[in-house]
Amino acid sequence: MGATLVLLWNSVGWWLALLPAGVLGWVLLRHVLPTLLARFNGAALRLAPPPGTALPTAGPLDAGQRTAWEALASWCHAGTGDGRRPWWRPGALPRVDQRLTVALLQGGSNERHLALAEAFSRELDGSHLLSTAGGRWAGLWLRLRVKRDDVQWWRTRQPADPWDCGYLAGDPAGREALRHFRPRRATLVVAAGLPPEVVREALLWLGAHQHGFAHPVRLLWLEPSGKAESTDHATVIRLGPG
Repeated sequence: MGATLVLLWNSVGWWLALLPAGVLGWVLLRHVLPTLLARFNGAALRLAPPPGTALPTAGPLDAGQRTAWEALASWCHAGTGDGRRPWWRPGALPRVDQRLTVALLQGGSNERHLALAEAFSRELDGSHLLSTAGGRWAGLWLRLRVKRDDVQWWRTRQPADPWDCGYLAGDPAGREALRHFRPRRATLVVAAGLPPEVVREALLWLGAHQHGFAHPVRLLWLEPSGKAESTDHATVIRLGPG
């Protein structure tokens, strides 16, 4: 936390110092500290798929997966808006055109679905940047820069900004935790290996509460069987042969 505050002050402290003391205190309590303290919701979203849904061995994507990747990226970033708040209203909701959208990944096997979703998620959440950062301290510096960007409510969201990515939890504790979910940054939720009723329950809750989300949420439902086509307003992405 101390290092984050130092980086934040070096980046925008001069600007915050111009604010009257009362306004500065309000900004710190209303936005800066909650943003710095926000953590990944590991109760509602898991870094690994549900038990019984094993991840395939990492390897290069095939031609069909690479084509689906492009479609996933277009869907994910569409309607995210610029993510800015007016500089005089740090507590306002950022500008986001579509706070919640859903995509169904269909066709192909479960293994190819999972391999694509895992690779796409780790690219989107910046894991590839951490792995090439050049050591522990370089990785820490990268994390601090991300937190600094999170705090700057007037900043325009960039395509390369890391997202939060996780697998939807299907156990009772995870389903209950989802009811308290509020995205701390743009978020990709992957539904893999779950009964349709569990995914639909999550969609109903997210849909009912999306208007209070400060950041876009994208739910990707891995559905090789194609049985979920009745989901309203969902983007269908086909995974072609490799």
